[in-house]
Amino acid sequence: MRNFVLLFGIAFLIFSCSDEDTQVKDDNETENNGVAKSNSDSLPDTEWNGEYLKITDEEEPKITRKSQGSDFYSMGKVYLKIGETIVDITIFERKKNALVFTNESITGFIKSAFSDEITLKFKKKDIVVNHKGKYKADPSEKANNSFSMKILAGKKDQKKEFSVESGEAEIINFSPSLGTLEMKIIGNFVDEKGDKLKGEGMIKMNFESSVMMAI
Repeated sequence: MRNFVLLFGIAFLIFSCSDEDTQVKDDNETENNGVAKSNSDSLPDTEWNGEYLKITDEEEPKITRKSQGSDFYSMGKVYLKIGETIVDITIFERKKNALVFTNESITGFIKSAFSDEITLKFKKKDIVVNHKGKYKADPSEKANNSFSMKILAGKKDQKKEFSVESGEAEIINFSPSLGTLEMKIIGNFVDEKGDKLKGEGMIKMNFESSVMMAI
């Protein structure tokens, strides 16, 4: 009789523990499901990338790596307004932005992460030493104390070309050793159709490379 009572007690304890574990598990699952549902409802549009939920924004421009070793960096700022076209660059493509200079010229090559391109050239005797000052536009690039500028800007399938026709640019700061150039510009531009447009803007950049070339 004593053995029977002992076995019955053990069986009762085992059953009670099992039932309690099941109840706790069910409560935890209910709570977790509620939290998951609440979090999912409160999140913006997301997509699973294999590791975590990534918030998607269709309005944000997408920058993709073009090739191995080609990244994008912040090197300064370019802002130009030509007619109704605005060129606003704050992210630049690596290995595409450089200054090349001689004793008589400074040439800058600029390319944004979205493939906007700018080529500008200043011409002046002893320009490395006496670079500060104003320069008159000269598309032929022959006159002393002059500058030229060409721009390719716009969306991928709607690129527009501009070149400065007249006006004035001012070099505020130039450092060949640091690869820095700061300038502002105001003048008249002509597009690929021959239409003339007023434009103005500024460039303030730290170029990736600055190379001196012999004349």
